[in-house]
Amino acid sequence: MKRQKDAQKPAGNAETKANDAFLKKIKLRTTKKLHSSFTGEYRSMVKGTGLVFDSVREYQYGDDAKSIDWNVSAKMNHLYVKEYIEERDISILLMIDLSASTDLNGGRSKREVIFEIASLLLRLAQINKDRISVLLFTDRVEKFIKPRKGRFVMSVLDEIIKCRPQSRSTDIGEAIDFARKVFKRRSVVFCVSDFLDEKNNYLHKLKLLGRRHDVVGIQVYDRLESDIAFHGLTEFLDLETGESFLSDSVSAEGNFPFMHEKSFISIRTDEPFEFPLLKFFERRGKGRRGLT
Repeated sequence: MKRQKDAQKPAGNAETKANDAFLKKIKLRTTKKLHSSFTGEYRSMVKGTGLVFDSVREYQYGDDAKSIDWNVSAKMNHLYVKEYIEERDISILLMIDLSASTDLNGGRSKREVIFEIASLLLRLAQINKDRISVLLFTDRVEKFIKPRKGRFVMSVLDEIIKCRPQSRSTDIGEAIDFARKVFKRRSVVFCVSDFLDEKNNYLHKLKLLGRRHDVVGIQVYDRLESDIAFHGLTEFLDLETGESFLSDSVSAEGNFPFMHEKSFISIRTDEPFEFPLLKFFERRGKGRRGLT
């Protein structure tokens, strides 16, 4: 038994070293992408849940008459106004797709890009002192990392990378149902996935989730899925089932399901993701929030 244990150690150590190297690579890439404008635009998009009374001060010319505190003004025989601060203690939920379809690799795998996006969002939440939870899913909830606050990025990212999914299939709706049960208080939900789900009921469920929460869909796709045209009978490999099959049902234009809703971002694996993400933050910071 001792020899068997000793024999297993090198493989375990090799896997740990590979995970550590991958974690460092993700950290390095994210650090390069994280700049001051990202933090500012993230703050403007991920707004607090309301205003909280802070203090009163003397009325100044130009102050809104609606903010006058008449009780204090009557006692002090002088006009005073109420001051409020934005409530910043909000909750972030990061939903991450670990299904086998994210293994597609046309240069960089979709999963690697998903991990980088997750790392960036974790860093932004930490800088902004937001409380963040992580939901890892396939066709089931693989792991739920409860809300954390403070210096959590590397430990949470390590848990994400080390997670070994029990399933290869996808059911985004299942993950959404879990989120709706667990998160009652208004939160900001980032769902990072390729959105390849045969059940195809997730968009309606995302909109239901968006009635209470601020939902952002981040779609990661590979150039192979959108640009390559297939003519005639073609052999395909289903990454989620491992089965190969022949089909002539794919048109020359392809049929990759791009998300065109306002609260979706589409990111290609062979292109920098920070630019579309930053533009989205800018747009959402100025406009109406919520999945539509």
